[in-house]
Amino acid sequence: MLDGKFHTDGSQAVTFIKPSRYTVLVPLTNDRHLAYNTSSQAFSVWDADDLALWNALVDHGAQEFSAKYRGFVQGGYCLNADADELEIVRARYENVRHNDSHLMMTIAPTLSCNFGCHYCFQGLDKPLTKMTPSVRTATKAFLLEQLEGRKSFHLTWYGGEPLMDQDAIWDVSKDAIAYCDANGIKYTSMMISNGYKMTVPVAEKLKKARVSRVQITIDGDAEAHDSRRHLTSGRGTFDKIIENIREVTARRLLTVSVRVNIDGQNEANARAVLDELHSEGLGLHNGVSVYFAPVESVAENASGCDGCLSKTDYADVESRLQQLAFEKGLMATPKMPRFLGLCTAVKPNSYVIVPNGDLHKCWDTVMESKMRVGSVMKGSTRKTDAGIEAMWNQWSPFDNDVCSSCTLLPTCGGACAFKFVHNDYASGEAGRLPCPSLKFNMAEQLFLRAKARGFVTDDDWHQKNSPTVKESGMLTGNTHTFSSIQAIHNALQGPQEL
Repeated sequence: MLDGKFHTDGSQAVTFIKPSRYTVLVPLTNDRHLAYNTSSQAFSVWDADDLALWNALVDHGAQEFSAKYRGFVQGGYCLNADADELEIVRARYENVRHNDSHLMMTIAPTLSCNFGCHYCFQGLDKPLTKMTPSVRTATKAFLLEQLEGRKSFHLTWYGGEPLMDQDAIWDVSKDAIAYCDANGIKYTSMMISNGYKMTVPVAEKLKKARVSRVQITIDGDAEAHDSRRHLTSGRGTFDKIIENIREVTARRLLTVSVRVNIDGQNEANARAVLDELHSEGLGLHNGVSVYFAPVESVAENASGCDGCLSKTDYADVESRLQQLAFEKGLMATPKMPRFLGLCTAVKPNSYVIVPNGDLHKCWDTVMESKMRVGSVMKGSTRKTDAGIEAMWNQWSPFDNDVCSSCTLLPTCGGACAFKFVHNDYASGEAGRLPCPSLKFNMAEQLFLRAKARGFVTDDDWHQKNSPTVKESGMLTGNTHTFSSIQAIHNALQGPQEL
């Protein structure tokens, strides 16, 4: 929208507009372009006339508004020339980040796990402890205290394998749900599980505990998955997980998001997962979806990043897999996120609670007591807690030149604060650089979305000009480097040293 300004005589003043800094153009064949604005989330197909009008506006920097620019303005591709677009996005980001009406919490009732995955951030020597009655009581008290005055609450169950301590799940959920219902707070919950113990009886209890979605990792067909994600005894898990997913979704007890971890050796295995799920009749129609994630080394206990793909290579693999998943009815059309990095780590008053009652900001630090920011147990505060929490709270993607100048900032929101705050804790490009895969395959994702909606066909893709990453550079601009991340990381260490 453009604000109308008036002279003292009542006549309307001239309004000038400028091109949005958050407009991404994907060249197609026949002088057409896909246009997407990461701030407004408008998505269009432009012809040669649209592009000529746009280029003239970009060349001039600002133009007097007229009817020919109306479509650009309505889509957010242009805005008032007096507007500070970065500040507009910053204000929107801060409003979401500091929205006290919504609370997010993650609880890991145990860090124990019945799997022995070689790439696990916990390593192979996992603790066996569960929440003691006193920690469980303190956890419930802490939750109810934090819930006061909220309008909505989302609880994630995490581990280890959270189903290794089901008593804590039922106990804490019961009290939290009762409080939310009594105080008009909307309650939602999901779980990160390996799926082995997610039988129908367990799923029925999860539904009662208002867990509506479970994320389960499957890493290939039976042979490939069982070689990577087996029980600690070495026995395979694939058949049991598939059976559980089939039985639970057939009864509409839960929706299941299947995560497929990708490294340099398993693209074929990932394709096999899609074939297996499709052959079982599973898909979006009965509550099963798939998404892909890179294997990264983000903890000292992980086995390293020898098989990790580079950011560019992973994005290339992800694009091919997304296309196949969409064709098999296991993935909806790609939808660009809004502030991807806004998780519990950067939202004040949102925490991860681990079995001994320690509070963390990030899932990736739960194995390291020295990285905690507090405790649900009264009287157990450490001098270092406040300093570590301050690093998380003080971090912002708007405080560094790379993020603040990036076209993808409204979509990305810095992506992963962990890789800034605890950058020295991770290894390799995948583990230490925060830019998401979208930075390297946005054109491909937008094209898939446009093709699914019937706006383009495969013939519209220009092999040389359309890709996100090409010889002339990246469509989405500069990325973080080891040096840029290290400089930000070093600057954040100040509060801890005081």
